[in-house]
Amino acid sequence: MIDLHCHSTWSDGSCTPAELLRLAREAGVVALALTDHDTVGGVPEFLAAAAGGPVRAIGGVEVSCSWYDGTMHLLGLGVDPTVPALRQLLATVQASRGWRNEQILGKLRELGMPLPPATLRAAAGGGVVGRPHIAQALVAAGHCASLQEAFNRFIGHGRSAYVRRWLPLPEAAIRAIHAAGGIAVWAHPTAQMRHSPAKLRQTCRTLLRAGLDAVEAHYPEYAPGEVAMIVTVAAKLGLLVSGGSDFHGSNTPEIRLGSGRNGKLAVPESLLPPLLARMERIRAGGGGG
Repeated sequence: MIDLHCHSTWSDGSCTPAELLRLAREAGVVALALTDHDTVGGVPEFLAAAAGGPVRAIGGVEVSCSWYDGTMHLLGLGVDPTVPALRQLLATVQASRGWRNEQILGKLRELGMPLPPATLRAAAGGGVVGRPHIAQALVAAGHCASLQEAFNRFIGHGRSAYVRRWLPLPEAAIRAIHAAGGIAVWAHPTAQMRHSPAKLRQTCRTLLRAGLDAVEAHYPEYAPGEVAMIVTVAAKLGLLVSGGSDFHGSNTPEIRLGSGRNGKLAVPESLLPPLLARMERIRAGGGGG
């Protein structure tokens, strides 16, 4: 079993990179990718902690991208965190996130819910501050009873303190991922946008022209029929298949590393060799897609 999508304290997860590896060993996961939101800050720690251990560690990132009137997420698997092209892209995304955080905090102040920036930095544990940390701060201050309430009432899309931020186009993210020696995977392709098979094919074709390498077909929210649909579309278009739990630790307690929700996720180990081969081809200068 493999898990190519999880988050640590460097973004919005509750476990350190080393703790993720321990959980992976206990769960029988043989390969784990760290894919924090818009940061590769935890990758060196993750790879160092895995050295000599039984779990194959794959450095990665989850890049938020603009897609028409919404967003999509692309995973970069096997990236070198030191490559300037990737670091510059992520720095721009993080700067945009910081601007949005300030705007959200301003709206919350106007609503009578001031949140000190130090509280947010403490919630993020030194990692990237995002809306989940603002939600945690709202709960800690007694303004909301749960993280879900914070999103539903104040900081979710369309709510009174919501602010949209600048995001790169998928083409730019894919170029940066390839420049860093990684492969680009469309994360949870139907979880955010409930695509029909025809719409899924259309979007995959568009991303394929930009260099997309794979789609995430195995995901905790997917029923067997949905997995089969994504796998079929990927096969017809020549895209590889990936999968992961999108584990966030105690921030999503219903999701377990490796096994997802209620133990129903099992990403086949057989998916890994083609993904690794594509990474090697990109690093050798053969390109992606």
